[in-house]
Amino acid sequence: MTVKIVKLVRHNPWWRGEGWEREDPNLSRAKEVIPRKEIGIREGSITLLRGIRRAGKSFYIKTLVKRLISEDIPAQRIVYIPCDRFTRREVKGFIDELRLRHGELYVFLDEITYLDGWRLLLKELGEEGITTVATGSNPVELEKKAELLPGRGIEGNEYYFDPLNFREFARFMNPKLPDVSFRYSEPDVDGIFPWYEELEGLFYSYLLTGGFPEAILEFKRSRTVKEERYEEIIRLVLGEIAKSGKSEEIARELLEAIFRLRGNRVDYVTLAGEIGVSHPTVREYLSTLESARVIYTLEAWDITKKRHAHRKEKKIVFQSPLIATALAVYLGENPVEFVEANVEWLVENTVASHAIWHIEEPILREKHAFAGFYYDRNKECDLVIKEHGKFFGIEVKYGKVKRKTYSFPVIYLSKDELGKDTVPVSLYLYGLEKSRRSI
Repeated sequence: MTVKIVKLVRHNPWWRGEGWEREDPNLSRAKEVIPRKEIGIREGSITLLRGIRRAGKSFYIKTLVKRLISEDIPAQRIVYIPCDRFTRREVKGFIDELRLRHGELYVFLDEITYLDGWRLLLKELGEEGITTVATGSNPVELEKKAELLPGRGIEGNEYYFDPLNFREFARFMNPKLPDVSFRYSEPDVDGIFPWYEELEGLFYSYLLTGGFPEAILEFKRSRTVKEERYEEIIRLVLGEIAKSGKSEEIARELLEAIFRLRGNRVDYVTLAGEIGVSHPTVREYLSTLESARVIYTLEAWDITKKRHAHRKEKKIVFQSPLIATALAVYLGENPVEFVEANVEWLVENTVASHAIWHIEEPILREKHAFAGFYYDRNKECDLVIKEHGKFFGIEVKYGKVKRKTYSFPVIYLSKDELGKDTVPVSLYLYGLEKSRRSI
């Protein structure tokens, strides 16, 4: 098969030798590089990175390319293919031709879910033992079909690619901050509470940027997030819905309904009535939004039976505060005024997403297996983690801390109180690293 291999040259400037970073469309625009966790690339295996668009996956791939070249891998053996520009037949043709010319390759397939039949392509590459790194911003497709690739070298090589968490953001903004980390249930903040004032200020900045790299770099330069960034977030969220074959209008109405809840409990029937669809449709759309890393749906725990009480009300949290702020801007609100007026709700969302990012791993430790919340007639605990059959609660009290009695241990996250069972939220989140399978 004859292929127009020259169509790839502009996407692979390292083929032309040193100084290629100045020509690369991703690296050349970067005035600063935000450090990310490094992953190993196992030869002959498939590595999947799944996460929301604009979280930095394409830029991250180019840093992996740069690392391989620094490790003396010949540049001609490294090929980057933006899959939204080509067909599956073209992509396979490029790979076959380059293997004939240069031998075994390191193949980077960016936005692979744009390809019809992408799963079959990965299956072929896995069977042929081609070292492959693939990204997808349609995690719905990746989640459904990556599970159909057992024995293709993917086990242990699948990662969530999320926006930066607060710890990563703060250490980028001030690399001199102490390197302190702990488990969600054992927050030892003795080594960082002297930095409380700086971390509290950084935490407010984090709420404005939501951990998205471009928003962070804008904020660092100008202390503001551009309006186009909010529009970009809305477009990418609705775009993921459209790629999944669902209605953007229903998704938009559902997101607005979630936004209006401001973290209050709700059931599927109530949401369905509000937007005029069936409750199975609501459930399906919420599942799609969660797979696309936009929201988390938290179910209530039945503590006695040690399982979720599926008939009880749910809580829905945004995975990044920037998504909630983008919706506010879309609905006509001022972003800074919105954050200031809704800070406790945004903090509660951020705590939930950070605790889940701290624990979750693809396939092995998915959110539904360990995360939920608890409520009864008198009280509600914002987030309850189940681990080894035991429960641990996390309550956000950004005003005055009022303790309640639960049948499980609880930590209270405050604005500025520190005590035996109470920690300022900025110190707590600074200590939470992402899980080993989250970038």
